Amino acid sequence: MANKKFTDFQEVKQTIDFLTDKVCGKSKNIIDKPIVLSIYSHTCPDLTLVDLPGITRIPMAGSDQPDNIEQITRAMAERYVGDPRTIILAVLPANADLTTSDGLQMARTLDPKGIRTIGVITKIDIMDKGTNAKRMIEGKDVPLRLGFIGIKNRSQQDIIDRISVKAAAEKEQLYFGTHPVYSTMTQNMLGIANLTSKLTKILFTHIKHSLPDIMKEIKDKQRETEDDLRDLGPPMPSEDSAKTQLLWSMITDFIQTYKNTISGRYDQKRALSAKGATGQVEISGGAKIKMNFKKLYQEFDAYSATSEYNDLAIQKAITMHEGDGLSGFPSVDVFVYLINPQLEKLRDPALELIQDSY
Repeated sequence: MANKKFTDFQEVKQTIDFLTDKVCGKSKNIIDKPIVLSIYSHTCPDLTLVDLPGITRIPMAGSDQPDNIEQITRAMAERYVGDPRTIILAVLPANADLTTSDGLQMARTLDPKGIRTIGVITKIDIMDKGTNAKRMIEGKDVPLRLGFIGIKNRSQQDIIDRISVKAAAEKEQLYFGTHPVYSTMTQNMLGIANLTSKLTKILFTHIKHSLPDIMKEIKDKQRETEDDLRDLGPPMPSEDSAKTQLLWSMITDFIQTYKNTISGRYDQKRALSAKGATGQVEISGGAKIKMNFKKLYQEFDAYSATSEYNDLAIQKAITMHEGDGLSGFPSVDVFVYLINPQLEKLRDPALELIQDSY
C-alpha cells in the first residue's frame, strides 16, 4: 500500500488497523516498525508526529507480548525521544498522579533543561466529580518550562459513533468554554487548536536554533556522497558499442598503469593509493623489483668459484676430459664440469626472486 492516496479518513483508520494486524499480529504485540502516513491539507500544520507506545510493564494475558516488553517499549521510546531535535509531547492522563508518570520521568532525564518538552493533559472530562486539572495545567503540581496544554479527546463512544475530528474539536471548545473552572482559565492553555499553534511555534524556534548544525550535517553528508559517487566512477553506458568502448578503455588504462608502475613514471591514480597502513609512501613496482635484484647475490660478493677446488681437483678434471686427445690442451668441457656445481647454488635464489617479482 506504499504511496497509495486516501481521501476518506474512515478508510485511513481501517488501513492502519489492517497494517497493524499484519505487522504485529492480532494478539496486541508491539513491533519496532513504524507505519508512515503523510497527511496533506491546507488546514494542517507542517509537523511530523511519532505516536509511541506507552511503557508496558507486564505482558497482556493472551497476547504475543514477550516477557521483556518493558525493556522493548522503553528502548523504542528513548531512541525517538533521545533525538535532541525532537519536541517531546508528554501525554499524561488527568485522572492519574503526574509524579508517577513514566513519560514525564523519561522526558526529564533526556531533556533536563526542559527546552523541548510540552505536557499534554488528557481525559479531563472523566475525572472524578469535584476534581479538576487546573493545577496540573497551570504547572503547580509539576512545573514544566514550556508548560502544559489541557485537551479533551474524543471518547470511545464518539469513536464508535464516528464523530469527526472537526465535530470533536467543536465539542471540546464548547466543553472548555462552558465549564465552571476551565472557562475562567487562560484559554491558550486549553484545546487542540492551542496545542497545534504552540507546537508549531516551539518547533519553529527549535529548528531555527538547530539549523546551523543541520546545515553542517547536510554539507558533510553531501561531501561524503560526492566522494562515494566519485569512487564509483561514471555511470555504466546502456549501448553495446559504448560498453565495448568502456571495456577497452579500462583495459588500456590498466595496461598503462601497469607499465607506469614498472617503469617508475608518475601516475596520479597510483600516487593516490601508494600510501601504506603507516601513512607513508611505500616502494613498489619496478623500484621494488630493482631493489630485490640488487639484494639477490649480496652474500656472494666475496665469493670465488675456484675457492672450493685445489690444484689436484682441477688436474683430475682435465685428465677426465682429455679422452684420447693430446694432453696439455684442456677442453671447454673441463670448465663446464667445474662451473656447473657452482652455478647450481645461484639457481634457488634466482627462482625465488622471479616468484617475488611475479
